[in-house]
Amino acid sequence: MDHFKMLANMEDEEDVLDGLVARPMDVDRWELVISPEEYLNRFKDSLADIQLVNRAPLRKLHTTYHRGPAFDKYLLISEATHQLWVDLRFKKPFFNALDNIMDAQEGTLEYQASQGKAHLPTSVFIDCLMAAGCHTIRLKSYGQKMPMTAPFLQNEPAQTNHRWAEHNEWDIGTTFVSPYIWLFASATGRRWHQAFFHSRYNPRLVHVIKSFNSHLQGSIPTTLSGVLGQVASAKCMIHSLSGKDAMGLGGFRIEVTVRAVSLREATKVVKRTGFLNPEYWLGLGDGPHAPKPISAKVVSRQAFLDNANWVFQPAESAKVFRGQGATKPSKLHIQALTDILNALGWNGDLRSPTKPWRPNAWWNMVAPAAPSLFGSLAEIYQTDDQIRALFELARANACRDGLPSKTQPNNLSHRYQVNNGRPFRIRCCMDGCYHKLQRAAIIDWIAELVNHGVIDGAILGLDDGT
Repeated sequence: MDHFKMLANMEDEEDVLDGLVARPMDVDRWELVISPEEYLNRFKDSLADIQLVNRAPLRKLHTTYHRGPAFDKYLLISEATHQLWVDLRFKKPFFNALDNIMDAQEGTLEYQASQGKAHLPTSVFIDCLMAAGCHTIRLKSYGQKMPMTAPFLQNEPAQTNHRWAEHNEWDIGTTFVSPYIWLFASATGRRWHQAFFHSRYNPRLVHVIKSFNSHLQGSIPTTLSGVLGQVASAKCMIHSLSGKDAMGLGGFRIEVTVRAVSLREATKVVKRTGFLNPEYWLGLGDGPHAPKPISAKVVSRQAFLDNANWVFQPAESAKVFRGQGATKPSKLHIQALTDILNALGWNGDLRSPTKPWRPNAWWNMVAPAAPSLFGSLAEIYQTDDQIRALFELARANACRDGLPSKTQPNNLSHRYQVNNGRPFRIRCCMDGCYHKLQRAAIIDWIAELVNHGVIDGAILGLDDGT
């Protein structure tokens, strides 16, 4: 859609940049080396515990750049609010020591710590590690975005006197809030100075989406039922994002990964680079990356939501996702799902979205869709109380006694009634049916009933009944 504009081509580029509001600098991830004794000193409380990990992680730690332990060969042994990794050779002696205290089964796979998710007091966990001869824990924590201002940052996270402290890694960044949604051609970042720095820039929209649903897109679904589940999640996300104003969605985030012994040292290094200054990456400043500025697109909140509904609408009206739930999804199913998620600003790099100018794009192969009522209703009805009011209005003004069930719309015995208030949910009252709809699905079904003339749209706050 032509509402997505390149920042460099906008006449009011300076006004867009002047509208940025920078949040305090924060640390979003750290991978630290810490001794078992120091870890116990930090968490020596009878309330502190850990949980043994019973899965073999798909991702490993970063490799060691020079000298030091091979972190990429470490075992994810336990989790608390962070991950704890140790050298794989300590796995068996750790469980031998633990067997004298409690029942826990060593994992059968090489990189599987435990067979079950056993909980251990932190003191017991550390005692067994030390009995196994372990002297180094790799502590990984991410996503916390801890502001580096008082009173949030109380003390230095790193054990600076550890012999491998030079391999500590930090992600330091700043979030910039804007009334415009920012999108980038690539969010993978750039490396500089022999991988000493690694910068990344991504839309704030991604973080807003994660705050609603951390698993919007997993792996590529292997069944049509899995596709339908992700499509339903996307529809719920459109509804959720419709309730946020422009400043609640817009902006972007810049992060810099740096290796340093301490957080204090890492912060000083990042500040000296100037990498957290947006103008540096947009070709407006001096530096080694100035000749290759980042391409940024900006779009208004309303145009973004219109585009998301525009992509969703033809897939729904043409019933692109019809079929048996257990069957393997077709290429069209997967591509349409990819495009719907991409229209929300979410691209997990699993597949490429359809180019909008392609004449054989799947949405050009289906009949033109009617204007979306779901998007209009989602803008008006957001909270549980508002959706309940919408349901009451629709039920009272339906052309029959009650709101018909989606499973049996022509059967007068199948009608919805309130099933739960928080979160609001309705359920078919027919014995043996009990079909349920939740927030976004309720709005979608009512929009479909308006399209079919069962409910007068004007009563629901839609202009001219549409």
